[in-house]
Amino acid sequence: VGGGALSIYLYCRKKGWNVIEMLDMTVPCLAIAQGFGRIGCFLAGCCYGRETDSIIPVTFQNSDFAPNHVALIPTQIYSSILDFLHFGILLYIARHKKKDGQVAACYLIFYSIGRFVLEFFRGDLIRGSVGMLSTSQFISLFILVAGILILVIRSKKKTATDL
Repeated sequence: VGGGALSIYLYCRKKGWNVIEMLDMTVPCLAIAQGFGRIGCFLAGCCYGRETDSIIPVTFQNSDFAPNHVALIPTQIYSSILDFLHFGILLYIARHKKKDGQVAACYLIFYSIGRFVLEFFRGDLIRGSVGMLSTSQFISLFILVAGILILVIRSKKKTATDL
């Protein structure tokens, strides 16, 4: 993630483009790409959920990643649905934004909250933890703070239309 962000920053600077404007234009595409990526996770059997007895489980029969023949929470599908919803909300925000940076900040805020909550249902615990939080939940807290800070800081910035 850090390498990708640095690459975007350097490329925009080289081209003379406003980094924040470019992020506002591209992050909705990132959300939809993540949605399709999670479908790939579902098809591969990775990023699986905990064992469940709910009425909507998924049971893998021949997975190299998930436990086979065990009813699991389909967290990949839930994540995909959230990402597609996230895409739609970001498009709405992009059409109605008042300041540059709002779309990018909302992406960080919404994604971090969704990921934090979804992690409670994940079953692939080998990914590690920090205290009682999964590694992804721990990172999500920092992403949430970054999104809120960007939203607050950018909302206080003057634009040409404010002058």
